[in-house]
Amino acid sequence: MAELLTVGEFSRLTHLTVKALRHYHDAGVLEPALVDPSTGYRYYTADQVELAQLVRRLREVRMPVAGVRRVVSAADPQSRDALIADHLDVLRRELTATAAAVGSLRALLTGGAAAAELTIRHAAEQQCLMIDGHVDQDSLTPWCEMAYPSLYAVAGRWGLTPGGPCGALYAFEWFQAGGRVTAFLPVTASGAGERAGSPDAGGVRWGVLPAQRLAVAVHAGPCADLDRTYGALGRQVLDRGIGATGPVRELYLVTSADTDDPAQLRTEVCWPVTPSS
Repeated sequence: MAELLTVGEFSRLTHLTVKALRHYHDAGVLEPALVDPSTGYRYYTADQVELAQLVRRLREVRMPVAGVRRVVSAADPQSRDALIADHLDVLRRELTATAAAVGSLRALLTGGAAAAELTIRHAAEQQCLMIDGHVDQDSLTPWCEMAYPSLYAVAGRWGLTPGGPCGALYAFEWFQAGGRVTAFLPVTASGAGERAGSPDAGGVRWGVLPAQRLAVAVHAGPCADLDRTYGALGRQVLDRGIGATGPVRELYLVTSADTDDPAQLRTEVCWPVTPSS
């Protein structure tokens, strides 16, 4: 049998504290080679040093203990590496989101109020494919990643041609606590109205965007900064006293499907206003 190392000796070799080694033992992540039944003392072997180093580094990149346990118990190196790669992908997304938030904060501190040139536009009635969801702000992005591919897929199956940029409808109440969001894709096709009311897999339905008068501002950049355009546009609508009831529309003119550069993204924010405005 390999030479046994005391907890103190193993701690010096791995830079894991005695407390950490006890915790990883209890969690089933790094179990001792031997536990003395009479004293409870734990002993390790030199062969466990590399595993301990892996555990330490996984924890340094904020992998949860349950995730570390899955890695160290993986059936083969390929499965182990896939679990680690998945976690690193999560870290990269978090770093990207943090960098975007830092950039947004700097822009807010140095740039003052967001410029939002308001234009008034009459939007004609549009036939659309629609899908509804009950979501909050935290779950909006994954829901959209499901909704818009579904809309385009159904349009293809039904032989419908997109008639403009996709978008979404947000009731005023949604901004307070979440709620119903309707994603839509304008379409053009002869006889398309015969599809009205037809259900489809994934909850896609036929619908119509009503004609409406809108105050419109174009937001340039990532959606994380949309609140600045909403604030600037909404203040102008309120100052003029022209606000009307109804959901806010967003039209996605340039999306992440069109560019990898967040600065190139373009979103129209469309605020309902009175017919006489």
